[in-house]
Amino acid sequence: MLARFRPLIIAVTVASTLLAPLASAAVSKAVSASNKVENAKSLLWKIEKKGSPDSWLYGTAHVGDPRVTQLSPKTEAAFAGSKKVVTEIRLDFGMMMEMGKRMLTPEPSLEQIIDKEHYQKLLPALAARGYPEVATAKLRPWGAAMLLMTPVRQPGQMPLDLLFAKMAIEGQKDYSGLETLDEQLSIFESIPEAKQIELLYAVLDQQAEMEISYQKVLDLYLKQDINGLAEYAEQDDFKMPDQAWFRQWRAQLLEARNPRMAERLTDKLKEGNAFIAVGALHLPGKTGLIQSLRQQGYRVSPVK
Repeated sequence: MLARFRPLIIAVTVASTLLAPLASAAVSKAVSASNKVENAKSLLWKIEKKGSPDSWLYGTAHVGDPRVTQLSPKTEAAFAGSKKVVTEIRLDFGMMMEMGKRMLTPEPSLEQIIDKEHYQKLLPALAARGYPEVATAKLRPWGAAMLLMTPVRQPGQMPLDLLFAKMAIEGQKDYSGLETLDEQLSIFESIPEAKQIELLYAVLDQQAEMEISYQKVLDLYLKQDINGLAEYAEQDDFKMPDQAWFRQWRAQLLEARNPRMAERLTDKLKEGNAFIAVGALHLPGKTGLIQSLRQQGYRVSPVK
């Protein structure tokens, strides 16, 4: 049966990380006036430390919009000169297959789990993203919600993180991830089924609002305004019946991951010549990677 769903499995993963879609709603006041990153209108940051070759930190958007994937000459040069490439998780075929398997369920079907009204609303929403009913019916509720959180892509578009992974593999660079698939999946798999369904319903019922939010996030990203992105994410516009639970859960998507990522980043930077590509919202804030690296003695400066 797995072979039938192979196109779905691959398609699911081209959003790069499972956690990317809700990251823009996950900051929960991570950036205040007192801990903004200075001169933050840049996606590319140079990492320097005496005795080591320079490395680079790049804030990604997990989308395939050509305006996002068209890299600047300085970014292309930084990537080309790096010996090591690091993304949030290592994106390869084995990971894609494993993630896809865990998003699918043999029984019961999603149609039996959620109400008819929302199931009928779900089918065209996922069809617009390239997922037929035969695939939708086998998704777990959290998997369906995650897919709905990703914007509709045009055919042939490759999300930026997957593009970096492809370039790293084709360039025979040392390629790895900061996190494991288990670490990312556990945040979704640990949601009780009742809350998964609530999350799915909320995403379905707020599609129009999420599209407006996506366009705003994209605009800020294209302006390379990482502080602005974090401030916009603080607005907490996404609503659920149990908002307190949602705030607590979404904190795991970003704030709880930053210290772990910063700790593991230290090993990746020891030899220098590394290109680190992670979601842009991981960069700013007092727990963000820029501040964490500075506290470890690195000079981190924007590349204009």
